[in-house]
Amino acid sequence: MTKLTERTVVAVRDGVVLAELLDGDREVLEARNDRAFEADPDDRPALQQVESHVLAVLDAATGELLGNVSWHAEGYGPTANCAAWNIGIGLLPEARGRGVGTIAQRLLVEHLFATTEVDRIEASTEVANVAERKALTRAGFRAEGVIRGAAMRGGARRDYLAFGLLRSDLRPAHGERAIVAECDGVALAELFDGDRKLLTERGDGAFEADPDDRPMRSFALPHRLAVIDSATGALLGAVSWHAVSYGSTAACEAWNIGIGLLPEARGRGVGTIAQRLLVEHLFATTDVDRIEAGTEVENVAERKALTRAGFRAEGVLRGVSVRGGRRRDDVIYGLLRSDLRPEHGERAIVVQRDGVALAEPLRDDRERLWEAAASEFDLDPDERPRPFPPNPSSVLTIVDAATAEPIGMIGWHAVSYGGTLSAAAWNIGIGLVPEARGRGAGTTAQRLLAEHLFATTEVDRVEASTDVDNVAEQRALEKAGFRREGVLRGAQLRGGRRRDIVHYGLLRTDLS
Repeated sequence: MTKLTERTVVAVRDGVVLAELLDGDREVLEARNDRAFEADPDDRPALQQVESHVLAVLDAATGELLGNVSWHAEGYGPTANCAAWNIGIGLLPEARGRGVGTIAQRLLVEHLFATTEVDRIEASTEVANVAERKALTRAGFRAEGVIRGAAMRGGARRDYLAFGLLRSDLRPAHGERAIVAECDGVALAELFDGDRKLLTERGDGAFEADPDDRPMRSFALPHRLAVIDSATGALLGAVSWHAVSYGSTAACEAWNIGIGLLPEARGRGVGTIAQRLLVEHLFATTDVDRIEAGTEVENVAERKALTRAGFRAEGVLRGVSVRGGRRRDDVIYGLLRSDLRPEHGERAIVVQRDGVALAEPLRDDRERLWEAAASEFDLDPDERPRPFPPNPSSVLTIVDAATAEPIGMIGWHAVSYGGTLSAAAWNIGIGLVPEARGRGAGTTAQRLLAEHLFATTEVDRVEASTDVDNVAEQRALEKAGFRREGVLRGAQLRGGRRRDIVHYGLLRTDLS
């Protein structure tokens, strides 16, 4: 066994060391490797040659070789801003199951961000490799999607789960959290490194399903926020949500939410407030119209919390989980966007100027106003499923500030030209009722929305497009400050034939 003093140490923490490889390390790792989840051998030359870097993973106390980590560059465009590090890990069988993989990969992430200018680190692992998926998640990575048939193992194509971590995801262990929503002494905020481990250690596992080592057959990508005490900043628990679908279109999607509170946070209304805050946040920031939750029949406290948060009990799902060695029933709860607001009422104004206001939509605004705003430039219907998942979109109602009458809708969704926030843009669209056209309302509304998005988000570009024949909207965009950037040929289908659209863009630096 080599001594640590014989190696150049790169990083060390919590009993794990990353250090240079010595002669003979590769042979030792190869001889003692059980080849779990290793791809089948293939003598054909690789299509892409990559330069791989490797470090040894060692036990800090004994200097024992535990495995290795590696990384190589990936590119998503022609500039350094589009580069990422792809990392991998291989642990010897005796080193697994004790947190070494999580620590080693986190050390490597911090080392790469500290010593290079690359802003993204990614990793992937076979869907069935539950241990590595958990290790990556604990190391701060976020699951980003399934790569179908990525590798061959055991003579069969295997799906991989892709994970990513941005430099901006790294937060100090302690410090000021970014607050997402707050009410009545409870706040939803970003999770810090170590929060999930702390919640696991301090939680009592009440109503938690029995462990099961079998790989899951469905793979939801969860989002999470911390639940904290607004006054003290103390961590009280976490809320989560993921998408579920009941059909082939966005209208059939719902958010399924969950909550876990520490024992000392229960029984004082925190669960009700936190889940209501999450509901309002999801309805405000996405166009999904249904939120649902399920809890075990015997979990009376959570059933009461969901009811107080506005959910309605919809039925019992028999035997959905196993706890204490036997199947348990869940009560399913649902809440629709239309349950939150009355059909008529005072609108919450987001921004206004020159007689035009953008306001939160009330019940039925979407259906009624988009239908009323129909025009000769509406696209042909297409029943075929989309070849890509829909982008979550947000909308506001356009209101005549003098009369408070709704006169249209304006919406936006994110588009990406690379893997980072700096490569993202907001794409906006507008629909006005006929009687509101020709008087400048469209120009004002689109300028207001662009300014609002620049003021409330870090995205530096807003864009829009319109039919090449829609001269009125082209003029409105130009008066709003957008610059014509080009024509996208045959981008849309209208009247049974392909139509060109004119593309416009507005940069943060254009506003002066």
